[in-house]
Amino acid sequence: MSGRICTFACLGLLLLSCRPPPPAPPPQPVESLLQEIDTSSRRLQDFRGSARVETSYADRRSRASLRIRYLSPARFRIDVHGALFQILAVVLIHDLRVQLYMPGENTVFEGTLKSRDASIPGLDLTLDDVRTAVTGTIAPGRYPGLPVADYRHDGDTAIVTLAGDGGRRTLWIDRGNMTVTREMSESSVNQGPITGSITRTFERFRNRNGVWRPDRVLITRDGPRAGTFELAYRTQSVNRGLRPSDITVRLPETVVRRPLEEAGTVFETVD
Repeated sequence: MSGRICTFACLGLLLLSCRPPPPAPPPQPVESLLQEIDTSSRRLQDFRGSARVETSYADRRSRASLRIRYLSPARFRIDVHGALFQILAVVLIHDLRVQLYMPGENTVFEGTLKSRDASIPGLDLTLDDVRTAVTGTIAPGRYPGLPVADYRHDGDTAIVTLAGDGGRRTLWIDRGNMTVTREMSESSVNQGPITGSITRTFERFRNRNGVWRPDRVLITRDGPRAGTFELAYRTQSVNRGLRPSDITVRLPETVVRRPLEEAGTVFETVD
């Protein structure tokens, strides 16, 4: 009797092993995929953290330590620290308005940028770069509705290429946690401030208070403004009730006000 049971059990296992694997689920429509990414990115309402930054532009290498505060949808405060915890600058951003306060010079450089692709004087970064590095994802609402040039899958990663805005943009999307792990923007012709290609890479994700956040962000540019920007987070605090007063700075009455385009380099240069 026991022999028969073993035989039937072996035959059952053999039949199960011969069954074809279940069919893969159909690809999610691109529009639905982009909407889920937008929904995921909007979960970040406020953020506070510290990070290390290293940059390389035009054969000049720089580094700094940052204290970062963010309030959705577009308010930032970034304190730039140098050696011995000296505050080199405080960057305040509200939409397109930028203030660059230099405590050591008692000077604030201020102005309004024309677009989010415009470079911020003194930082070698655009507003999009700042938002990407701080929020850890692409801005919501940017891609839905654009023509789809290519759509494929590589394991659990969906790869979407969209046309428009004078170029092509490709997204690598982790379908498990609905995060963008890489974004590449390519332009073959001069489209204002952006030429060449820009790649933004997000690495080492962790779930923090219900929001998936990368521990490292790398931005690489090719073309006339070639260079790299690497941000590695030390601490991160998500959706803990940051207030508008936490984003502001009370400037001295004696502060000297100058146009933003006159600002010099903020990060410390590395020989």
